[in-house]
Amino acid sequence: MFNEVAWNKPTRWHHGLSSNNLNYLERAISMVFFAGLTALCAQIAFSVPWTPVPYTFQTFAVLATGVYLRRNDAFMSGCIYVIAGAIGAPVFAEGGDMLFDSGKLIASGGYLLAFPIASALVAEGLDRSRKSGVADIRAQIICWTLAMIPVYVIGTLWLAESYSVNLAQAFEWGVEPFLVWDFAKILVMAIITTKVWSYSSLE
Repeated sequence: MFNEVAWNKPTRWHHGLSSNNLNYLERAISMVFFAGLTALCAQIAFSVPWTPVPYTFQTFAVLATGVYLRRNDAFMSGCIYVIAGAIGAPVFAEGGDMLFDSGKLIASGGYLLAFPIASALVAEGLDRSRKSGVADIRAQIICWTLAMIPVYVIGTLWLAESYSVNLAQAFEWGVEPFLVWDFAKILVMAIITTKVWSYSSLE
């Protein structure tokens, strides 16, 4: 099981977990694991008075999913996470266990629905680096940046609809307070993936 993963070389785990040689069971286990990691990180949350959206480490796990898994698997892992919450598992922030309330998508639902897309976009950047054998910094920066756009856009649009406020107010609640928070997480992970990890198949 997971013979492709060099467990004694953490800087190369991403090679094994994204390998085309993984069988379906190994891929399924990887997808479920990262969905579980997202659920766990979602519980590290705290609310503040200036926004109805809690601060969480959820997006950290969403980005990490894209870092380790290849694009399609990263997308599917995000879908597993969202579906788990939709059917009643307490996987969302602060133990949330529903995606719909009274037949309507919950206020943070836009962010949740965008998570699989974000993971897939990050994975695309890492996949390009793995294929080239070197840290393709340009591709990674582009994909890290693009990954947050659907989260902010879809999340803000639905937040405005859910609370019946204008887009400016929704932006003030759902984007502005999180820009530095999310940038810090991206910066840490990008430094690790471009400066620490190995992309050479010879190492």
